[in-house]
Amino acid sequence: MTSATGQRREEFAERVARSLDAGIVPWQRKDLPDTSIRSAVSGRNYSGINALYLMERSAEKGYTDPRFITVSEANKNGLHVRKGEHGVVLEHWTQGEDGKMKPRGYSVFNVQQLNGRLPIPETEKGGNLEKAAEMLRNAGIEIPPDSSVKDYQDAIKKLTVKNAEETGITQSVHTPELVALRCSIASTMAMREAGIPVEQVDGAPTKSWAQSIRHDPSQLSKAARDGSLLASCVIQDMTQSKDAELFRASQERAEAQKGQELVSEAATVPRGLDSNLPNADLSGVQESVLAASDKARAQVSDLRASAASRETAVGANTNKLSEARDVAKKQLGNGAIVTSAAPGRTYSGKIIGIVGDGPDKTAIQAISGNHAILHDIRDISAKSNIRIGEDVSLAANEQGYSAAQSKDPETHAQANKNELTRDGLKR
Repeated sequence: MTSATGQRREEFAERVARSLDAGIVPWQRKDLPDTSIRSAVSGRNYSGINALYLMERSAEKGYTDPRFITVSEANKNGLHVRKGEHGVVLEHWTQGEDGKMKPRGYSVFNVQQLNGRLPIPETEKGGNLEKAAEMLRNAGIEIPPDSSVKDYQDAIKKLTVKNAEETGITQSVHTPELVALRCSIASTMAMREAGIPVEQVDGAPTKSWAQSIRHDPSQLSKAARDGSLLASCVIQDMTQSKDAELFRASQERAEAQKGQELVSEAATVPRGLDSNLPNADLSGVQESVLAASDKARAQVSDLRASAASRETAVGANTNKLSEARDVAKKQLGNGAIVTSAAPGRTYSGKIIGIVGDGPDKTAIQAISGNHAILHDIRDISAKSNIRIGEDVSLAANEQGYSAAQSKDPETHAQANKNELTRDGLKR
């Protein structure tokens, strides 16, 4: 680990320990956004120590919007960071030429630090118990219609403990207090994703957590890593695909609005002769402006149709992901961990299922006996010939995937070992 990353982690661990000594659990603060901290562009939830970094900054600055974005992503989408604003340095781990995982720092900014505004769709705001009910139903837990918020909170806490036992975290962590630390982080993340109010838990062993973190600052990053994994078991990546599509739809609607303004301005330009115009030959100018107006009208129509199409596709995509999770759990068991592929990761293992129609398909890849990864295979090269039963190595990146077929178990074992080393969970 680089000295800058190590120093940043140690300083952060000390701040967390001070809060815990005072009986305050930082990730349970009520002044945090109602929903999960996530990328404004990809819609993916931030995880591990990065999520805790962003929670701290959100509480410090009073951000109510949970979305963060890099400068390049903001510029690319016509949104710019205000002058004088400071970002949060996060960690991105990649494999070096020597085969070791190494961190690289990069900065993100909250969308409230931008010149433009990016509205949060009503369906993504907190306080929606229907979303929580759906999340629990996906885990096989039925909640009565008249259940209280506390019933939902208790159900998610119990589900988190159950997942800790099934994933082996309970056995691999040395003390019950450190298991409780992981479950606290996980249940909080899951509640925020479900839109359930988060409250400080009385009786939590905060002083014991603080003592463990001061004795070994790496205990905090390990707990954050495992807590994120447990949260993903509960969340099942249910809304991550929605944010990306809704973001792009909102951008298209913004472009459509700009086009509409241009159309409105051009509508005042007269066609043909007008007695109010000067006695100059403006026919060429008029025709140029009117041609631009006609083109703008056509662009507005196309953009609105595209935005509406994206929003309609969100529901269909959610159903497809739900079907993919069902297939994975049927193959690996109900206790299986099922998560979506993350950019910058390489996954190796057998394709155990493919769901969807035409080019819009999701491949389910088993990377261990109890962990499956969901891949959107629209961008995978046709040459890769992804089929059920094939052992493949899939490298995900922002532009799509590259895939190489391999039937060497040792190759898969080493690739997944690198990923698990980064995730830090032994399976």
